[in-house]
Amino acid sequence: MCLCATVARFRGPVVALGVLLAFVPASLAQQSSGWKRVAGTTVDQGLASAASGPVAALWYAPGTRSLLARTLSGRVFETADFNQWKLSSAGPGIEIQISSTSSRTYALGLDNVLASDDGGRNWINLTAFNGRSIIGGGFTALALAPGKSQEIVVANRFGVWRSLDGGLTWRGLNDTLPNLAVRKLTGNRSAVLSDGSLVAVDAGIWTPVAGTDPDRELAAQYGFPVIARTGSIAYASSADGRLLTSRNDGQNWIPSPRVAGIERIDRIWIDETRPETALAAAGSRLLRTVNGGLFWDDVTGPLPATEIHGVTGDSSAGVVYVATERGVLSARFSLNDAGPGAARWTLVSGELPAAPAWDVRLNADNSLTVALDGYGVFETAAPHQTRRIRVVNAADMSDRAAAPGSLITVLGANVTAARAAGALYPILAASARTSQLQVPFDTAPGVWSLALDTADTRWTVPLAVKDAAPAIFVDSDGTPLILDASSGLVLDPNVAVHAAATLQLMVTGLGKVVPEWPAGVAAPAENPPAVKAAVTAFLDGTPVKILRATLAPGYVGYYVVELQVPAIVNRGASELRLVVNGEESNRVRLYLEPDLATR
Repeated sequence: MCLCATVARFRGPVVALGVLLAFVPASLAQQSSGWKRVAGTTVDQGLASAASGPVAALWYAPGTRSLLARTLSGRVFETADFNQWKLSSAGPGIEIQISSTSSRTYALGLDNVLASDDGGRNWINLTAFNGRSIIGGGFTALALAPGKSQEIVVANRFGVWRSLDGGLTWRGLNDTLPNLAVRKLTGNRSAVLSDGSLVAVDAGIWTPVAGTDPDRELAAQYGFPVIARTGSIAYASSADGRLLTSRNDGQNWIPSPRVAGIERIDRIWIDETRPETALAAAGSRLLRTVNGGLFWDDVTGPLPATEIHGVTGDSSAGVVYVATERGVLSARFSLNDAGPGAARWTLVSGELPAAPAWDVRLNADNSLTVALDGYGVFETAAPHQTRRIRVVNAADMSDRAAAPGSLITVLGANVTAARAAGALYPILAASARTSQLQVPFDTAPGVWSLALDTADTRWTVPLAVKDAAPAIFVDSDGTPLILDASSGLVLDPNVAVHAAATLQLMVTGLGKVVPEWPAGVAAPAENPPAVKAAVTAFLDGTPVKILRATLAPGYVGYYVVELQVPAIVNRGASELRLVVNGEESNRVRLYLEPDLATR
């Protein structure tokens, strides 16, 4: 019996060849959560006030009360109210080590600020307490407020500090100074400062923690300047830019063929889910290996000429992020095969201050974290995750595995080509946000990398395949697609199913058929191929007689299971499910009505 007319009357959306286009949840629509700063730009160092990073110079603008500070990055910031700093276009300024008034002379020692009231014959330590400076050490600059003998500001490796009483008390001017010296991210809430010390967020503020830069420790352990490791696999670089690989935790190293023009490697990223894949930042170039270091290819593409400081990626989505002198940029290309590299790069940190990015990290919670020179650490939902595609079962929109011949739905992408393990997956329907594919009938069980091409990018997602993965087609509200075999009409959910009725269930995922049938081709109207595996059905746990299980005539990827309702049933809602090769389908509800003769 041809199902063309009857399936078209089903309440769910139906397209050519009877393929159900799945409803795309609103949560999959593109969103922008925006960047948010992580824990500000100061560190609780146990000093008189919160600290920031090193400041190279301090001075007062001539003829004004505005104080200017130059950070190690070379940027100059200005404050007129000693609360808020703003970026300034002033010149570099003058570093002053000694400043005098008619009655007092101030000077910088190595770790303290000093004052003399007798022309330098005797000195008073203004910052020492219990053997340490209350505002930290490493002083670099000193400035005296014009006409104010008691107002002094100093700079050191912990920021800017001000005293209004000749050094008796001190207050930091660091809360709004963009000078957090983060150079590397070790987590979305932990980082390495420029001096190699570690900080982590504690109660909403950056706080020092024990230990040193883990990358430095790893490099010292193995004797390489740059190294990255996951499990027993490690990648390293020699001082002259030669890349090496170890598969036994550093016991033996195998050098890779040298990449022309590469003289140094700055950072290495390993794909923890697939260690055969790694990326290496080499100055302004990006290298990739997909075969465990047997060779590296240049995937830089049209990246603007800029130093790459950090790199991270998501191989399942085919996306890479790099932290550069121009901010954070992203590109899409495969990390699982040696295909072409970046076709274009997109700036993803455009909403952030214009400053070099020192590191970028993708976190397990699908957030993206960025260390921006001076301005601190920021995070947002990873841009590629806001429109991340998802592959689901076409029948019930679940994450269940597929099977040979199954219909699968790709949410979030208009797929133009699909391939896994060298086999093409027929595309049955595609729209801006939803695509329908069929798994080839000769697909073997396993987990395969499914490459999905769209007009402008390629996605790579895992696809689990089993011998059978039965699923009954349901509407968006869970109403099953069931036909009355005698009339060929779709059963209305408000109409009860009578005892002894013969039903036809529209399902997918029943696996291989006999005789074999090609994917992407509608099943014949006469003698459609039969399901190879044994199909069983249960109504409220009681076995139900299966009359036949075949491909649905005239349709692609649909199977029809014809079954007989028992002659004696109880009135009311009942639960129906299929089982094939031990795999259960989704459970659907039928409303049963006993036969008049049995009442």
